[in-house]
Amino acid sequence: MLEFGAGSTRIDVRSVWFLLLYASGLLEKITGDAREKIHRGERDNDLPDALALLLATEVESRMRAMLSQRYRERTSVLTRVRGRVDHLGTERRQLMGSGRILCRFSEITRDLPRYRHMLTTLRQAGWSAQAPDVRHRCTQAAQDMERLGIAPRDATAIELSREQYGHADRADPDLLLLSRVVRSMCAPEHSPGEVALPVIVRDEAAMRRLFEDAVRGFYRLQLEPEGWFVNAEQRPWPATGEEGDTTYLPRLHADVVLRSPTQQIVVECKFAPVFTSVRTKVVLNPGYVRQLHAYCSVFSRAADKPTRGLLLSAVTLDDNGRDLDLHLDGFPFRVRRVDLSQPPSSSRRALTEALDDWAR
Repeated sequence: MLEFGAGSTRIDVRSVWFLLLYASGLLEKITGDAREKIHRGERDNDLPDALALLLATEVESRMRAMLSQRYRERTSVLTRVRGRVDHLGTERRQLMGSGRILCRFSEITRDLPRYRHMLTTLRQAGWSAQAPDVRHRCTQAAQDMERLGIAPRDATAIELSREQYGHADRADPDLLLLSRVVRSMCAPEHSPGEVALPVIVRDEAAMRRLFEDAVRGFYRLQLEPEGWFVNAEQRPWPATGEEGDTTYLPRLHADVVLRSPTQQIVVECKFAPVFTSVRTKVVLNPGYVRQLHAYCSVFSRAADKPTRGLLLSAVTLDDNGRDLDLHLDGFPFRVRRVDLSQPPSSSRRALTEALDDWAR
């Protein structure tokens, strides 16, 4: 169990995996029975193994379809001419006396940074997976990549950022995304190892962003097939005045906006207590109420359709509030909480029930 932030939000490690999965957008990229099992929660207890097995399967399929190849520049000492001869380098090293020359040439290779990243991920999954069959599949896939000429060393972030993708290798970005998610899903252990914990379990600000991204990803997967548009949005204040003066006004950044042809729901996510005490009385945080009311007011003008507001928070240890349903200045207003200290099935149910009749 992990703890974060003001109010000490307790999080089950499986819930961290749940948030990482939906924040990544990975489920939108994969199809078939594996996606449905993961989305239904059937693999919540062994999610890292499920994704590692999926990565091994997809990499095997990619190798059967032939990995992409690129030209790379090489400099090597040879006994025959290949490409261009580096005369200065040959003379400086006095290679001619032993019948060798320094050559610069281009060669075609599959040893691309993206594949080195995948190979290293498969090796790590082969060490850490719980199920023996998953460990075997990951190790075997890594060995197959090595036999195809992929070097067993990890790619740097700079190398990965320089990768270019064409029509023939359009599957590679999704494989790279899957590889990154697999790496992120490691649990802390009280023993030395070669895999560092992802920054997400050590950074409170990163965890807040993860919560927002996961809520958006979950609702996107749930509602977009039914015709909803789900995204983070921003709007300027509807202010008038001198141009130089209005530029000082901040923009309104909504964490999640759910929009159908007939309505929209503005969701504000809080990874902190939404209830506070004022003279021994428990009340909603006034700043959060004003924030969501302002969002509903401005966004309703922009979309010209009925607007509702949902204040969604992670449960904290000192949370003394409860779920609320009310109307605020004409806007339906709802407060719902997600208990991340419970298994992912609880979070999945809470997020679904938060919209309840609103999304029907």
